[in-house]
Amino acid sequence: MAKTQQTFEKRLERIREIVSLLETGDLPLEQGVKLFQEGVRLSKECGIELEQARIIVETATQRENGPAGKEES
Repeated sequence: MAKTQQTFEKRLERIREIVSLLETGDLPLEQGVKLFQEGVRLSKECGIELEQARIIVETATQRENGPAGKEES
């Protein structure tokens, strides 16, 4: 079964749902562990996407302004 690509926003929304479910403390242990693992995976995916976005923004800024710390006036 192929997984569909989730957007950053959808992953973040799911992380919030997982946190809310885990905070209630009303889950069976096995379900809580599975949700926690899913949250960790989604968090890593979001972190990777944020890092990629940072690099893109940094690269675009450097192209526009030259090397860091050497902005043209």
